[in-house]
Amino acid sequence: YAFNPEEVNGRTTLMIKNIPNKYSQKMLLAVLNRSYAEKYDFFYLPIDFKNRCNLGYAFVNLLTADFAAELYHDWHTKHWEEFNSKKVCEITYARVQGRQALLDHFRNSRFPCEEDEYLPLLFEPGQGKPKPLPVGLATTPSATLPIPLVSAANIP
Repeated sequence: YAFNPEEVNGRTTLMIKNIPNKYSQKMLLAVLNRSYAEKYDFFYLPIDFKNRCNLGYAFVNLLTADFAAELYHDWHTKHWEEFNSKKVCEITYARVQGRQALLDHFRNSRFPCEEDEYLPLLFEPGQGKPKPLPVGLATTPSATLPIPLVSAANIP
């Protein structure tokens, strides 16, 4: 799923890797919105519900392949600003591509939480506040996490 900056091929969903675990959804969205507000329609930062920290990767669906290429050029191999992290951002294509495919993928997912800040978010350009994707909520604390969008070999 390596990103090829020389080839704009219509793919719009990116995986952002090597995110410092202390970044919250709100913090990462603030960084993303500095240059990409109104340029994406889906965002998900998977969370370890037990420890309440992110898993080190996120997914964002940009509105166009050109916006995806722009984000790649701006973020790939850059160091994170917060927490004196030594982690270096890596951008790849996500396995699941496009807003509708992401909606279908997560529609029946179950999350062991009720807080919107831990759920995938849908954005409508020009509509302001995002909406959490309507998903199932787990009924037991031992509920499993949703199936990841990438294989385990691709997770940092």
